[in-house]
Amino acid sequence: MPGFDCSVVRSEFPSLERGIIYLDNAASTLKPRRVVEAMREFSYTSYANVHRGVHTLSMEASKRYEDAHETVGRLVGGSWDEIVFVRNTTEAMQLAALSLALNGVLRGGEVIVTEADHHSTLLPWVRAARLGGASVKLLPVDDRGVPRWDLLGELLSEKTRVVAFGHVSNVTGAVAPVEDIAKAARSVGALVVLDSAQGVPHLPVDFRGMGVDIAAFSGHKMLGPTGIGVLWARRDLLEELEPPLGGGGTVSRVRLSPSGGVSIEWDEPPWKFEAGTPPIIEAIGLAEAAEMLREIGMSEIARHEDFLTEKTMKLLEPLHEEGVIRYVGPSSPGERHGIVSFVARGRNPDEIGLLLDRRGIAVRTGLHCAHILHDRLGVPEGSVRASFYIYNCPSDVEALATALEDILLRKAR
Repeated sequence: MPGFDCSVVRSEFPSLERGIIYLDNAASTLKPRRVVEAMREFSYTSYANVHRGVHTLSMEASKRYEDAHETVGRLVGGSWDEIVFVRNTTEAMQLAALSLALNGVLRGGEVIVTEADHHSTLLPWVRAARLGGASVKLLPVDDRGVPRWDLLGELLSEKTRVVAFGHVSNVTGAVAPVEDIAKAARSVGALVVLDSAQGVPHLPVDFRGMGVDIAAFSGHKMLGPTGIGVLWARRDLLEELEPPLGGGGTVSRVRLSPSGGVSIEWDEPPWKFEAGTPPIIEAIGLAEAAEMLREIGMSEIARHEDFLTEKTMKLLEPLHEEGVIRYVGPSSPGERHGIVSFVARGRNPDEIGLLLDRRGIAVRTGLHCAHILHDRLGVPEGSVRASFYIYNCPSDVEALATALEDILLRKAR
């Protein structure tokens, strides 16, 4: 068992007082009181637009907003000026991809993504390659849905510009060997871009130490509010690249040039990548969420989720052995983290999800924004996914297993 008490943590989440067993954490996490209260207090007493004035409220709000960058940066091993606030992982990936396309980094080269990738990774890089004059190579998956990292060397070449991939699969729970991938990509001078939407909330992360160049994650998957995500990138990259979006807050000075054109002097990172009024209130909430995770300890959180993953698969093993369910992803709990996905013989995933909901158990059903992966695994209707977090206790997964036995073996009405 991990070193923190999940039953104590649960008291911070009013949603759980409704009696719901919430196992849809890979989609979005519940919000603790302290995050909501931090946003409420700031909204009532300290709100103003940031970096727009010298009056007291603006200066206070600007300081809190800048501190939020530092707090989030500390969680992922980065400095405050490497943290760009955006809306979500999807937007962060779009911003990274468009920045490299706009600056000519992709021209004439190749981008490698995998068949297991979430659409938030796959689609931005496919589109950026088209816009930036590059081609795309897809790394295949094995029969478990795990990328064939042993084949990466065959795809890499002097033309490789970017290797983009997911940290933890939102379908199979498989954890990518990030350091090994980064080392291989660096051998041909390629940039390493990591979708850590399922990584940062669940595992100890040090992007720089892992050899990553650019990474993305979302606030709402780590106890924070919706409407805020993070693009992390090495400071030297942020300095070098021209942002694809311009506007208020991105420039230090704009002038008319002698020729009659417009001369732009971009601001320093991260501000030159945060166009327009940023998600100020949301940043306060995200910083509070990051601080809460830091206090619990990311290693403790990882151990807790591993424990729940193993317990779930042990409880479901009779169904698996009888062929009633089939796991989507590795059959060994040691090869996945915090996620158990499966399909049931002769049953539609949505039907199972609805029957679980009648028992007060929330899971995700469908294709999980990973259509190619499900097609490759021969389950085009999707899968049922249970995903865990800090407020889930052993009793939650025991209730899930009991309900599934009733649904799948006793033909529950």
